This record gives sequence, C-alpha cells and structure tokens, in this order.
Amino acid sequence: MATFNLPQVKYDLIRLSGGLDLVTPTLSLKPGVVRDSLNFESSITGGYSRISGYERYDGRTSPSSASYSELTINISATISVGNTIVGATSGATGVVIDVTGSVVSITKQTGNFQVGENVRVSGVVKGSVTALSGSATTVQRSALLTSKAADVYRSDIGAVPGSGSIRGVAYFNNTLFAWRDNSAGTAMLLYRATSSGWTAVDLGKQLSFSSGSREILEGMTIVGHTSGATGLVSRVVLESGAWSSGTAAGRLIFSSTTGTFATTDDLRIGILKYAEADSTQTNITLLPGGKIDFDIGTFGASSATRIYGCDGVNRAFEFDGTVYVPIHTGMAVDVPNHIAVHKQHLFLSYDSSLQFSAIGDPYVWDPVVGAGEIAMPERITLFVIQPGDQSSGAMAVYSDSNTSILYGSSEADFRLVTYNVGTGAKEFSGKNISQTYTFDNRGVISLQTSLNFGNFDSAALTLNIRPFTQQRRNLVTTSGVSREKGQYRVFFSDGYGLYLTFINGQYVGAMPVQFPNPVSCMCEGRLPDGSETSFFGSTNGYVYGLDTGTSFDGQDITANMTLVFNSIGSPRILKKYRRGSLEITGNGYAAFDFSYELGYGSTEYMQPGSTSYETSLQASFWDSVSWDSFVWDGRTLAPSEVELEGSAENIAIRLVSSANYYQPFTINSAIVHFSTRRGLR
Repeated sequence: MATFNLPQVKYDLIRLSGGLDLVTPTLSLKPGVVRDSLNFESSITGGYSRISGYERYDGRTSPSSASYSELTINISATISVGNTIVGATSGATGVVIDVTGSVVSITKQTGNFQVGENVRVSGVVKGSVTALSGSATTVQRSALLTSKAADVYRSDIGAVPGSGSIRGVAYFNNTLFAWRDNSAGTAMLLYRATSSGWTAVDLGKQLSFSSGSREILEGMTIVGHTSGATGLVSRVVLESGAWSSGTAAGRLIFSSTTGTFATTDDLRIGILKYAEADSTQTNITLLPGGKIDFDIGTFGASSATRIYGCDGVNRAFEFDGTVYVPIHTGMAVDVPNHIAVHKQHLFLSYDSSLQFSAIGDPYVWDPVVGAGEIAMPERITLFVIQPGDQSSGAMAVYSDSNTSILYGSSEADFRLVTYNVGTGAKEFSGKNISQTYTFDNRGVISLQTSLNFGNFDSAALTLNIRPFTQQRRNLVTTSGVSREKGQYRVFFSDGYGLYLTFINGQYVGAMPVQFPNPVSCMCEGRLPDGSETSFFGSTNGYVYGLDTGTSFDGQDITANMTLVFNSIGSPRILKKYRRGSLEITGNGYAAFDFSYELGYGSTEYMQPGSTSYETSLQASFWDSVSWDSFVWDGRTLAPSEVELEGSAENIAIRLVSSANYYQPFTINSAIVHFSTRRGLR
C-alpha cells in the first residue's frame, strides 16, 4: 500500500496586545499588534475590546436604564410605534416601540395590563390583550428592543439651554453641572442636572462692604439702615482687615434681596451696625466665551469641599453647588486661565504669571499675609498636582514647551524648579493615574519618560503612532481618565480621541476612537455606590455620559481593527492556511464580520472571496468584503471556528463591527491553523 506524507498541520497562537502601531516595520512587530483600528481599546485583562458607548444626560432617566415588556394583543385596528396604549380596565400604560404580528413591545410601562382587557390609543379601542408576554424572544431581538426602548428615553433628554458649545462640566456632590452661553450669546449661564432636566442656577447678588466691626455670618439677614433693603447672606467673603479691629472689608453674597442697598448704607441687624456698604448690590453675571478649568478642594480641616474654577474670560470662582462666589485677586485684568488647589493655597495663572492666595484662604491675595507671584518664561498651560501628602507633594507647572515643578508649602519656601526644557503640555491635557500624563508637541508624554529621554521624540509614549498625533497636536480640547480601565484619554476638536491603557504603571498600548459628537470638555466623579462615572460636553450643547449604553447616543458604533501581517516566524516561507479560531468574551449580544488578507494584500495572490453577514455593516478594508459572522449571548465564549483558505507568506486578520445595539466585546486571541510549504522563489 502506498504511503502518503501529508503536510503537518501546525498552530500559531496570536495574543492580541500592543495597540496600534503605524510606523514600526512589519517584521519587527509582534503579530498581535494592530496596523489599523478605530473604536477598539487595549483591555487591562488582555486583548482588544470594542469600546462602550455614550448617551445624553440631563438628570432624567438614562437611556441605558430603559427596559421593555411584550404583550400579545388581538389587534383590531392599527397600533403604531410611538403610540401610547392604555388598558381600559387596569389603566396601565406603555409606549409602543415595536409591533411584530400580534406581539406589541412597550416601554415606559405604568401599572399592570390584564388579560382580556381592551387596549386603547387616544380613546380608540385597538384590540384586546390575550397574553402578558410575547413569542419566544431571541437574544438579538431582545438587544434590538432594548435599544428601541432606550431611544424613547433618549428623546426626553435635552441639551443645556443656550447657544454654542458646552463651556464646562463638573460633577460635584452627586450632581452634574454645566456651563453654556445663553441663546443670544451675551452671557454664560450655569445649570444643574435634575430629575426634570437642566435647571438654571441663580448666581445670586453681591455687595461690597468695609468698616466691618461685628462679624457677619452666613444665614443672617442684613438690613440697609438708609435704604431699608434686606439681603439674606449666603457667603461672607472677607478679603482684608479684621472684625475685631473694625477694618473688615470684602463682599457679601446674597441668595435673595428686597429693595436696593444704598452706597454707604449702614448694614445692620436690629439696631446694631455690623459694617458699611461700599456700593449697591449687583447681580453676579458671567461673560460668554470662556472655557472652564476647575479643581475640587478644601481649605483647612473644618472647611467644606468646593469647586474652584476659572475660564479665561471672567474672574475665578468658588462654588459649593448652591453659592457662587467670584474671587477678586486685585489684578487689573482679573481673568485667570488655569487653576489648582495645592498646599492650602489657591493657584491661578495669568498668562505667564503664577499667583497664589494666602495660605488657608482663597479670598485673600495680599502679599503681606502670604499671597505671592512667580514669573514664568512662557504662558502657563497646565497645573497638575503630583502624588504625595501636604508635606511631600509637589505641583507640575507646564507651558507649551517647558515643564517646571513647584516645591514647598508656603510663600516662605516655595521653589519653582525647571524639570525639562523643551517638553511641555497642551492646555487641558494633563491627568494623573499612576503618574502624570500630558499631550506635548511630540504626543503623549509622562513625567517619567520626560525625565529619562528629555525633549527628544523618544520621550513620547505614542512615538509608534506619530502620524496620528502630529496631525492633531494643535487640536487638543480636553483629557480624562478611566481608573477602572487603567486609561488616560485625550480628545481632539476633529472628533477623534486616543485611549492609552496602563497596567500597574506599565504602558500597554494606544488606540484611537472617533465620536460623532466632538468632546469639548469633560469631568470624572464617583457615583453614590462608589462606581466611576465621567461626562463630556460637546459642540452641539448636549452633555453625555461616557462609557455607558450600546451606541453613540443612538448612532451606530462603527469599529474595526486590522492585525499586522503575521508571517509566523518565517517571512520567506509559504504557508497553506486551513482554519482558525478566535477567543471572544462579552456580556451580551454582539456581532462582527471577519475577513483577512494574504501576502501583504498583493494581487499576485487570490484574495479570499466572501459573503456579507449584514449589509448595513461597513465594507471590508482593502476591497475585501466581509464573509462570516459570530454571535453569542453568554458572558464568555469558547473559541469560535473560522474558515481560512489560501497560501501566502503571511496573513492579516481584520474584524469589523457596526451597530447601535451591540454590547462591548473583547477579542483576546486568535489561533491560525496552517501547513508549511516551500520557500519563496
């Protein structure tokens, strides 16, 4: 009997890691690196994950909290999507999101429908309930209906009233705040998110006083002796002098007033004079056009935590969620650009001037009592507080092309030391995770790489995606972090962003994202249950919750990634590809299309034909169409088998996903089945 020596089938494991690389030669890369990607991120558990979505927010029920239920109805007249059906007996209601045969899917249900009762739309009987459930629901149908229910809730959520881009967002004391110019563009207003949507915050009124001889306290009602006007004091801003010596001077912030105080009015409680008015009260208003920079901090053990902010157009401010206090520093043009709370001082930047308040008091800016100024050679772009306690912590002070570190605890020992000349940071690009990360003219820099490599390109963590970062180095709008995912994120005005992942301080990789709504400002915080949250404001006036939902606020998340061409260690040896498998994990329904290219995509090879699983998905890269699909409904999945055909010296795998109802999923690894053939001639 003849003996046939069949080619031995071998197996190559590709661990997906390393992120995007646009510049390193192919043969120098590990096979799990991606050469092209969008809306995937390097996962701290390994592999690449399609990113989560985002959804609009104004304090009302979030779209991702939506649920649905199904009724089987003997329909006698048309029931349409968007109708509100009402149970004639039960009084239950629901908004229709889908009608498939006799099964009606609803959301926003109130009450409980009853079998046998009629259902009405605008008083007209449309049929009767025959069952309180629908037909067997597939995982895909469930995901689609959940998405449709989310759209109903989404339509309730509005933009921040006004015009133009969101100027700033801040999450404080479990409440989200947003700044936006009014509809006429003549002033900037502050709003809070509530259960009924965005509500304007009354900034109150202020009144200057002097000759204070009795201490005025919050909650007191002050009366003008001459004018008869009254004001309920919500904050006392003592800027100089002392009550004990009769020289206290500053401002009173009123939450409400009656009448108009007169200049030189004696400010009294009962028959006792407490101080003297220096002006009439004025409404606290904000000029339009600024961009909010803020820090959250406290001054002294007994002080409450508050927001301290500035915007480059108005005075700096303090805000506790209710009371808004403009901060007067005495500068002729008192419009600081950046702000930080550090070592019991409030720090402000005025272009190239670094100024700080008296210790323990953000209202006092008199050098006699500890306030001061440090001159910088360039315009300050960023403050980032470094890890440490009150005795050892320091603050990084950045300009566009220089980095300095401020050491010390007060005016007596503050020292500003040059850390690196030639390496700086773009405005709003600095964040701390395990160390400080910023976006410099060369890309993303950490303080450590800046120290090790100086002002050379090698200091950039993102050197291997230099074409991407150089194109956007002057487009940085803001930055943020996701500590749960170990990520530093930076965003650009063209709608792109960059997610960098770190594991135990070690850089894993960077991958780009693209949002239909550009990120203009953002903030992070902790929800009452301790979980992480983040929000961003966009150019359309909406505020969005990030890392939530299955869509880009109802739009598809289109994601793709192409692995580097993998020669399996033998770049000049032909391989016959036979089969493959992908290890996938996820939390719900998702789907993606799989394709691949052979031999650097050369026309000398017959590139694989394919069949598209879903025509709404993007066409495959390099003129190759999608041809297989994988669907799952569990938390994890055993390797999914894929067919591979053809012979070449290398192969590049590509994945595409596009929908507004897919849950995030992670591709951990791939295994390629192949047989070795001859060498290339």
